[in-house]
Amino acid sequence: MSVADWIVLLLLWGISAWRLPAALRSYRQRMLWAAFTALAVSRVFSANPVVEWLIAWTGLEWATLLRHLGGLASATFLLAFVEAITRGDRPSRARWIWPAAAVVVGVLVALFAARGGRIYWVEGQPGETATAGRIYLLVFDGWLIYCLGMAGFMFGRFSRTAPPLLRAGLIISAIGMAAGVANRGHVMAVNLANLLVPQWGAAESPIFHGATLVVTVIGISVGTSIPGIHAIRTRLQQRAALKELQPLWAALTAQYPDIALGMEGPSSVQLYRRLVEIRDGMLALTAVADPPADGAPERVAEWVADALDGAVAAGVAGQPSGTIPGPDFHGDTDKETAWLRQVAAAYKQRSGRTGSRVS
Repeated sequence: MSVADWIVLLLLWGISAWRLPAALRSYRQRMLWAAFTALAVSRVFSANPVVEWLIAWTGLEWATLLRHLGGLASATFLLAFVEAITRGDRPSRARWIWPAAAVVVGVLVALFAARGGRIYWVEGQPGETATAGRIYLLVFDGWLIYCLGMAGFMFGRFSRTAPPLLRAGLIISAIGMAAGVANRGHVMAVNLANLLVPQWGAAESPIFHGATLVVTVIGISVGTSIPGIHAIRTRLQQRAALKELQPLWAALTAQYPDIALGMEGPSSVQLYRRLVEIRDGMLALTAVADPPADGAPERVAEWVADALDGAVAAGVAGQPSGTIPGPDFHGDTDKETAWLRQVAAAYKQRSGRTGSRVS
């Protein structure tokens, strides 16, 4: 194995170990973890000691078959992962992937058995591979190229509507997949040339093969990690928003405990629930005082504080006006969250000055 092969092998096993916890919680992450792990297993069977030991023990090229089946599984899992994250709420389009992969596996195993357990079988000249072996390699490389090409295409198309950080990850992943297509396309072209015009004596370029392999693994591993970084950043932002909304939410639910939904869930669900509860609390306050006509956060915060004091003094609930203060965000929860954070900050500041209740 070359230095590039060792770098790829160590990188793949490191990524596999790192992604294992996420794989236990999510189907999408499970597909991605399986892609990296299958490729790592595949690269193990590229190591010369492993290859030589299996040949000496069995007399057959089991390392070749296992390496190729691992690569095939990796490409299939990667395509399933990309399909899952790009389809959105649409039904899965990936049900055909597994039967198709099973057919390819069957063809490879059948050709392997037909050649007596040999693929790179010397026939005539040293290093010459039998025709059945060339066909085997064309089937194998064809499936890899299809999976990587389709995955790269899906990522590239999805990147047009993705947020900036996620878009960067998708583009880097697509570059890695394009390098994978170039890597296997180079091998496939050599095999096809030797199959059709053997007198040319076409040979693979070790430098091109190693370089594109490294770019493929690094591009896919880095690119698919960026969405994870994006998800971590999103969760941190959601938790920060929950913390900032806490005083306003606590004051409203203390006066109107029935608005608390009492659900548990991830930070995204908790934040959405908190937005709804705060809005319901504001709607209840309109029974005490009319909300300000404009949506200035400072004016709304002052109205909330005064209306809460009025609700406590009145002791009985009136009829809400049906008008919730603030702009119409047309379902944009990000904008609504940002506005309510401003209201909550102004409410906390005002409550601190006047001694009003704030939790």
